[in-house]
Amino acid sequence: MSEKATVVAAVLKVKHVTVSADNSISAAIGFELEGGHDLELHLAPEIMAVLEAMIMAASTEQAKHQPIQ
Repeated sequence: MSEKATVVAAVLKVKHVTVSADNSISAAIGFELEGGHDLELHLAPEIMAVLEAMIMAASTEQAKHQPIQ
């Protein structure tokens, strides 16, 4: 089995999250990267749902390890 190439990019800021009523693209997320580049990800509805669930799980886990301020 061959290994897939991985692109690693340092994100400086989230520029926008746009949710579409179009069923072909659920959302577009724009990032500002190091080096003056921008990245825009277009996510299908099922991928957006998976990403939302993963972010929620990560947030819940992080909350267990951080004191309430």
